[in-house]
Amino acid sequence: MLSRTSEKLRKREYWLDLPKIRSLRSSNHTQNGFTIIELLVTIAIVAILMSIMMPGFRAARESANRIQCSSNLRQIGLAIYLYAFQNGEHLPETIFDNSGNAKQSEMMALTTGSMSDSPSSGQWDGLGLLIGDGNNFLDNPHCLFCPCHHGNHDFQQLDANAKSCPTRIYSNYHFIGDTDNSNHQPRYLFNQTSENPLVVDGMREELDINHLTGTNTLRGDGSVRFWSDHSMHLRNKMSAVTVDNPLSENAYNELWKSFAK
Repeated sequence: MLSRTSEKLRKREYWLDLPKIRSLRSSNHTQNGFTIIELLVTIAIVAILMSIMMPGFRAARESANRIQCSSNLRQIGLAIYLYAFQNGEHLPETIFDNSGNAKQSEMMALTTGSMSDSPSSGQWDGLGLLIGDGNNFLDNPHCLFCPCHHGNHDFQQLDANAKSCPTRIYSNYHFIGDTDNSNHQPRYLFNQTSENPLVVDGMREELDINHLTGTNTLRGDGSVRFWSDHSMHLRNKMSAVTVDNPLSENAYNELWKSFAK
């Protein structure tokens, strides 16, 4: 009886060929991982795909930020309207646009600071009047800072002590001022048209230009348009501009005329 059972087991083992099965299992187990070549090929493919997709991601982010910037300028436009309504229809005043003190490069300033070249120290100025001295014409001060900005001026500098800060605090936007440079008369908001830009990208130095291919412009009627600069006119003008070497007043006036087109 035992001999028959042993014989059956031997036949079954021969039929199953257990050593061969074990060998196949062992070989399959060793082939489950990646080889170095396969890993390198995979990494190369991922790198190629990322290089193809990254420009699209950057363009999408720039587009989203530009929309946020447009929203900022609409809020600033509404705040200017409210300011004018309570201040004899005048735009926010700015020291750096006064007669004999024309400093177009400083029209990004929210405060005057207390530096030696400041005609007055420790006060809000220009667009800063929309948020300073208890004014709430602009509910959210973040609107004065563009999400596309690459320079040194960010929202973190704007705190409760900004007015008394010894250095000037700057926004990311350039204000045209409250004086009509053609006849040196005060500007009136209600007389502004869609062809008259009031606020654009910063132009104190090249890093203050927020967008790559142009600038959002807040118009006198409260509308916002994107001024395309495919010819790089603005960047070419600003390429050699620094804080210590600003554009001339005539060059600034020429740029503002370009934005009006």
